[in-house]
Amino acid sequence: MNDEQQNKVWSVWIDEAKKTVTIKESPKAKQVFFESREIGMDSIMKLVSKGYKIG
Repeated sequence: MNDEQQNKVWSVWIDEAKKTVTIKESPKAKQVFFESREIGMDSIMKLVSKGYKIG
């Protein structure tokens, strides 16, 4: 991954009711934006440690 790809805004969809995180648009989930993939992955790992599933 080059520097340009790493510096793009990155987003995921978080469904708090189902406790899921996905990169695809999901009904009833809210889209969350991160400054970089690295920041997003760190946040996702924190959610996973709280019981969220990736899917």
